[in-house]
Amino acid sequence: MNWSQETFTSKLVWGLAFSLTILFVTGCGNKTDSNSKAATEFVLKLGGKVVPVHSDLPIETAADIPESGFAVREIDLTNAKLKNIDLQKLSDLPYLETLNLHGTNLTDKGLVLIQDLPRLKSLELSYTRVSDDEVSKLTRFPKLKKLFLYGTVIKPQTIDDLKSNLGGATVYK
Repeated sequence: MNWSQETFTSKLVWGLAFSLTILFVTGCGNKTDSNSKAATEFVLKLGGKVVPVHSDLPIETAADIPESGFAVREIDLTNAKLKNIDLQKLSDLPYLETLNLHGTNLTDKGLVLIQDLPRLKSLELSYTRVSDDEVSKLTRFPKLKKLFLYGTVIKPQTIDDLKSNLGGATVYK
């Protein structure tokens, strides 16, 4: 097959145009999820902060919430006045990596509600009322690498079990 320079250039241009169209239509790999907007609005109402996946800047007000789809990477609810049942609103966030619940009213009843967080790497539970019973089940988060338990009643044996079952995660107590 013998192509002329003009045919080759024409096919190359059409191929590039087609590729760029596909990237534009699919969003260039942007991560979005349908629960992020509602979860962000909820966190902001409680005075917390949210950081989206493709940014290091927090969303601090409702005006900062992106109009188009986005995904939540970090949530900080330090000292927020939340109820255990409220954690259901944070449960289905597939891109969440960091969740800070330091100083909240969290108990085991709330901790059991955060389930579908497949990318969770860091969980701050310091100065909450969680117990060994539910904390020992945090192995449901296989990517968990940092767990903060300062000011809790968690026993050393539970911490040792978590460290070994989570592949060497660091537990701060």
